[in-house]
Amino acid sequence: MANTINDGGGTAHTMISVLDKVYRTVASPLSERWLGGLHTGLVIKGLYLQWKVAAFLRQGGRRVLDAGCGPEAQLAAMLAVRYPTCTFVGWDLHVNPEVRGALRHQNVSVIESDIARLASVGEYDLVYSIDVLEHIEDFDGTLDRLVTALRSGGLLFIHVPSLHQHSWFGSGETETPHHFRAHRSGDDHVHEGFSLSQLTHALERRSIEVLDTRATFGRWVALLKEMFSSGERQGIRGIGFLLLPGVLLAVGLEMLFSPKRGNGSMIVGLKREGSQA
Repeated sequence: MANTINDGGGTAHTMISVLDKVYRTVASPLSERWLGGLHTGLVIKGLYLQWKVAAFLRQGGRRVLDAGCGPEAQLAAMLAVRYPTCTFVGWDLHVNPEVRGALRHQNVSVIESDIARLASVGEYDLVYSIDVLEHIEDFDGTLDRLVTALRSGGLLFIHVPSLHQHSWFGSGETETPHHFRAHRSGDDHVHEGFSLSQLTHALERRSIEVLDTRATFGRWVALLKEMFSSGERQGIRGIGFLLLPGVLLAVGLEMLFSPKRGNGSMIVGLKREGSQA
């Protein structure tokens, strides 16, 4: 009987090892080349970004700024793999020390600095900022810097929370952004969110021709995001991977059928030719 139990335990351990190896084999290329990670919120926002800028990056030779890349610079690193002829620069207030050494690609770098201090003029072909502006007190000044950093004819992509949020599981079940690490400067929201009309007006008066505005994180995408947050809090291993098929389907449908409202706001614009602002 003891041998049977031991054999069963050994078999279970082998099965877990095999499943873990399969998971890592599949998840690693998905993260590095296509999604930037398996955190559901990051995947969703990365899909929105790629949907809007992929054609622009496929032309090659683009210099790109990720304004507020996060400590891991995951999206910048992923895009650098996908578009090797483009150059990517990530800026963030906090960059994990090991990230600089871990980035194996010659076409991506990270800078630990406040984007409110960005002083570039016409340096970038594409600037994107994802869920960053709500953390910055000087919204107008930072937006001025991002637009100024764009060359004439350059592309600007911004994603922020919307003013009106819907929660499936109630206010007590919403994600705690800093649940797994110590609180840091810059973590808190200083703006509740932004409306699409507010963003449109802000960009149009800064020499940006608005090409597209959309609500994001509509009803079903928001549900999947909350399911991930709940699963992560409960320590469910591989929750992001388990939800991935549903996320890809829901975001794909949202791209085809734009929701009337959602928990996020996305805007894409082109800096007018000849503009220096």
